[in-house]
Amino acid sequence: MNDKRFYLLNVLKGKWRLLIIEDLFTGDKQFSELQKSLKGITAKILTENLQFLLRSGIINRRSYPVFPPRVEYALSDTGLKMKPILDKIYEWSIENYQEFKEEVTDEYYKLFQ
Repeated sequence: MNDKRFYLLNVLKGKWRLLIIEDLFTGDKQFSELQKSLKGITAKILTENLQFLLRSGIINRRSYPVFPPRVEYALSDTGLKMKPILDKIYEWSIENYQEFKEEVTDEYYKLFQ
């Protein structure tokens, strides 16, 4: 999917990327903080998704010269620009929930609790 119109959809593809981005809207996080707040995500999957979001320019990674090593992830300016867009998507979802709630399983909702 190389069409620029679908860039956002590619960034949000998958079960975890949106949740990672949403978690980073609350502030910078270390790997362990993200893993703890994203219940059910494995270290491997979190690493892969963080690497994708880094390559996509959605997040930044900051390393601190301390021992033990400390790394924090934060939304980039590009990532922060997604907030109003995602807020509109959430708003639409809430407004239209009744129309599609039968199509969405309880398992799906557990991801967002």
